[in-house]
Amino acid sequence: MAKYKYIIYAFSCVFIWSFIPSIARLGQKEMDHFQYLFWSNVLSVLAVFVVALIMGRNWKKLLYIPFPVMLNVLILGALDCFFYLLLYYGYSIENGVAVLVIQYSWPLMIIGLSFFLFKERLSIRQMIGIVMGFMAVVITFTKGNITEIAVEHPQALFLVFSGSFCFALMSVLSRQFAIDPYISTLWVFIFSTLVSAVFMFAFSSINLPVGDALMPTLLNGIILNGISYIIWFKAMSSPDSHKIASILFLSPVLSMMWIILFFGDAFVPAYVMGLVLVIISGLLCIRAKGNDPEGKKSMDDLIED
Repeated sequence: MAKYKYIIYAFSCVFIWSFIPSIARLGQKEMDHFQYLFWSNVLSVLAVFVVALIMGRNWKKLLYIPFPVMLNVLILGALDCFFYLLLYYGYSIENGVAVLVIQYSWPLMIIGLSFFLFKERLSIRQMIGIVMGFMAVVITFTKGNITEIAVEHPQALFLVFSGSFCFALMSVLSRQFAIDPYISTLWVFIFSTLVSAVFMFAFSSINLPVGDALMPTLLNGIILNGISYIIWFKAMSSPDSHKIASILFLSPVLSMMWIILFFGDAFVPAYVMGLVLVIISGLLCIRAKGNDPEGKKSMDDLIED
């Protein structure tokens, strides 16, 4: 029964995260991506703090952490902010399916960063996964015509690709220190809020989420980002976390369905091909990582509760 509990956690996250592209587009009808991210982060901080208290965490231990740990989480929070800021921008101006494919290129980036930063050996599966992921990106940028860039806003997809790199780097760096998941999640959102506030004041202005933007912002901040992170930590506490993690790649499939159903985005066959390739790429990379005992141990240290 315990095994099914972890699977339920994972499927819950997959279903929740599949609405991120659709909710992000709705939330940015009356706010720009700077404002949307800031208020989502504020709500995520409050949601995670309340849930942590309900789960029995001491508020002092949540708020007071060693300075070296704080610096580490500051880096993770900044990377988290860059990821979502660039992602939300992409969804606001470009075809949602195209952005979705580029967004899920992060697994192959994790493998590449692990190789270059920590000299981890690449397996045959990982190398095949990286090649397939690269092919997915090329197909998406060109709509299947590799002789030309065929998207309306190629710069937007490049920024989304940069955001995925930030997420991959955050994932790799997070393995280098062990900390209670509630504490780490809370502080990642705190620092992400601070960094997003700097960007908002520098490039935008304060705009309260009212009207049609209120509900999407509440859903995104409290559930899609805040509480879902805790559910994912629970899923990753499974002894077979690398197998559970592969369920994550059902999320872009559902996301594509919602985008086409709710917004009528163009159904381009090349995007579907790119999506299939990036999912297979991620599965190959994650399963290969799961066979590495040291990699498994790092993840277990991170999610230790």
